Amino acid sequence: MTQTNTRIIHRDDLPLGGFAGIVETRMVQSPRAFPGAEKRLGISHGLGDFIFLATGYYKPGDGAPMHPHRDVDIISFIPNGKIGHEGTIGHGTTITGPGVQVQRAGTGLQHAEFNLTGQHTELVQIWFLPPKRGLRPEYRDIALEQGRITTVLGGSDGTFESKMTCQIGLLNPGQTARTGHRFVAFLSNGHATANGEPVKAGDIIEGDALELETQSGCNPVLIQFTETFQ
Repeated sequence: MTQTNTRIIHRDDLPLGGFAGIVETRMVQSPRAFPGAEKRLGISHGLGDFIFLATGYYKPGDGAPMHPHRDVDIISFIPNGKIGHEGTIGHGTTITGPGVQVQRAGTGLQHAEFNLTGQHTELVQIWFLPPKRGLRPEYRDIALEQGRITTVLGGSDGTFESKMTCQIGLLNPGQTARTGHRFVAFLSNGHATANGEPVKAGDIIEGDALELETQSGCNPVLIQFTETFQ
């Protein structure tokens, strides 16, 4: 039997924080980017160039004011609702859930995000170090398809070149996602089993191999090196 070394981290076991109009739980922080993170044993420390993951929500009609980023690739996964985006590389974009925006901050950008609804709008934000510094800033919006796993960073069909691969699934009950390689995954909703262990919305799963079997509709975020989940 393959040794999977499965570890599951529950969102409810971690402190709640936030930034401006965003309430979030920071579940992944790599010591490569966050000094002292190695002392936080209750979180994931990422994988390779995957350095950060936070899950939470935008307050109704609120969000994050203009703020800068540099030399980081940012994936914003919006499971529901509508988020407006504006900044130095484009105004007026709306991310409608379930949807994804990938930003390559490169030499530097500023942007703001704001909830366009009167309800909480969920957010999963994921950061990666880019393959090299000083790249041209740009962003792309990506549509997700029900019943499929979509590559949103890296891979042969992702948006930007990366040493990592990030995929997001809109999976139906009874579907699976598998890899035989080191991985980190986040379940943004639903229930599933991971290597035979029950997991639920808000769980991080990490290990050396994964067989995820959905028990309900699930939106997993799946991260590894250059391989892709099947």
